[in-house]
Amino acid sequence: MSLVDKIKEVKRKWILSVSFIVIVLGGIIFLLFRNIDESNRLRKKQAEELQEKIELLNSSLNELSQSNRQLKKSRDSLQRNVTYMWPMRSLVYNAKLRDRVADGMDFKPGQAVRVKADSSIVVITEYVVGGNAYNYYVHFRARNRKGDFQEFSPYEIEAVPAR
Repeated sequence: MSLVDKIKEVKRKWILSVSFIVIVLGGIIFLLFRNIDESNRLRKKQAEELQEKIELLNSSLNELSQSNRQLKKSRDSLQRNVTYMWPMRSLVYNAKLRDRVADGMDFKPGQAVRVKADSSIVVITEYVVGGNAYNYYVHFRARNRKGDFQEFSPYEIEAVPAR
């Protein structure tokens, strides 16, 4: 082999080596750009999904804040009523107790009954419910023929027989 052939052979190997390196580098660069482009598309897709979720959460937040505002208005109006009625709560509790007890009673206001002790006839005008946290009593306030008011326990009176 001559020197010219050897130089041509070395040139050819260099050209092949450089072209191989260029092709490999081109492939690597292509794959890198392709990967970067794919990650950009994925990032944009995730950003869009996050934006949709943020919009959904913002609309939910607006609805909740509107509901909260309405609840505060309702609570404030109820609080005004409760504040007004609060000093009268024991009166309300007593009235509820009286009404609850009155539902189970045999005699009603306006009814004529006989007093067992002297067989006089009286007219019941109202219930009297009293007591404390541990016990209570029920009496009937009644008016006799003279117009005087007296209190009787349920055991002291009986129904007037029908004539």
